[in-house]
Amino acid sequence: MTQREKVVQHVAQVIVTLGIKSVRMDDVANEMGMSKRTLYELFGDKEELLYEGIVCYMEQRYAELSAKAEQLNNMLEILLESVKSLCNNGHSGDVECRLTTNLKKFYPNVHERVQRYHADRGLNGLQYALDKCREEGYLDEHVDIELMARLFLTTAGVLMSNRDIVLPENVTREEAFGAMVVNFLRGLASQKGLQLIDEILAREPRPATLEERRNKNVN
Repeated sequence: MTQREKVVQHVAQVIVTLGIKSVRMDDVANEMGMSKRTLYELFGDKEELLYEGIVCYMEQRYAELSAKAEQLNNMLEILLESVKSLCNNGHSGDVECRLTTNLKKFYPNVHERVQRYHADRGLNGLQYALDKCREEGYLDEHVDIELMARLFLTTAGVLMSNRDIVLPENVTREEAFGAMVVNFLRGLASQKGLQLIDEILAREPRPATLEERRNKNVN
């Protein structure tokens, strides 16, 4: 691992644990045992360092999902398992929501670059996954993959990063995202796909409906 890669990984960890406002060039240089001049020679400025640290964190998340995916049999199951992983890891959702809010406020240029990177990476990945699902017979053959992928990512991005969105009481962003993905995939699925979705969902406890949650709170 190069010196630059070590710095990027260190900054990614600082961002996840302490937030972007805790990334200071003096501190990073001291913690990595280098001069501040060397740090600036490597990255040019703080915004570039932040950008590369955030991309590193995002790539680590993608790698974690890819590692889990290797144990599964088909792309539709991989998509649903990825959703389950996200829903069971609310911490990551909180980190990403806080990160987006602070970036937009304090580093708008970095925020814009990260959004473009995330959009391109997400669109390519989702289109590939949906194409594979269709090849495997799990999606309707007439689905417009690119259009559906773009619409889904736009909606999901707003849900997961916009704190102004008001969700029903006791419903987390991760739960709302999970419900949205399941209904999205059902809408695209062939009969074979619907059957597999039902089989996969049957392995886990059914999420309580809003009415069931309200009744539980009353009792």
